[in-house]
Amino acid sequence: MAYPDAPLSPGMQQFVESIGLYFEQFGLARIGGRILALLMIAERPLSLDDMARLLQVSRASVSTNMRLTTSIGMAEQVSFPGDRRDYYQYATRAWDGAFEADLKGLTALRQLAERGLAALGPGDTTARAHLQETIDFCDFCYEEYSAVRARWRARQAARAKGEHADDATSTSP
Repeated sequence: MAYPDAPLSPGMQQFVESIGLYFEQFGLARIGGRILALLMIAERPLSLDDMARLLQVSRASVSTNMRLTTSIGMAEQVSFPGDRRDYYQYATRAWDGAFEADLKGLTALRQLAERGLAALGPGDTTARAHLQETIDFCDFCYEEYSAVRARWRARQAARAKGEHADDATSTSP
C-alpha cells in the first residue's frame, strides 16, 4: 500500500467507510471510526494533514477525533526527530485500550450507583433495588471483561511466539 502518498483505492475507501459506520453504531463519531480504519491500513504513522487529505475532511475534524481515539487507547501519537508535526499510528495494543476504556466506564458507573445508594432514604426500596442491580451488573461485567482481557493477552502472546493462537473455546460469529 502506498498510503498516505497515494489516494485510497475504491476497495479501501469502502473498508474505511464501513468501519466508520460500524463504530458509529456504538456512539463514536463516524469520522472517528474512519480514522481508526485508516490507521489500521497505514504502513507508517500519519499526520493530521495526511488523514484529512485521505479522508477528504477538515483537519480540525481529524484533530478533534484523534483526541478521543488516543484517549481510548486505539491510536497513539508518535514523533520524528526534526519534525514538529504530530503523527499517529494504530496502537500497538489497540484492543487492550478498548478493554481498559470499558473497565474504566464500569468502575465509574459502579461508583455513581454507590453514591446513589448512599443518598437514598430508608423507604426508597425500588430505587435501592435498581441501584444494587446496577452495582451487581458492573461487578459481573468487570469480572468477565477482566477474564476476557487475560485470555486476549494470552492469545496475543502465543501469536507473537508463532504458536497457534486459536483454542477450543474460540468461536467465530
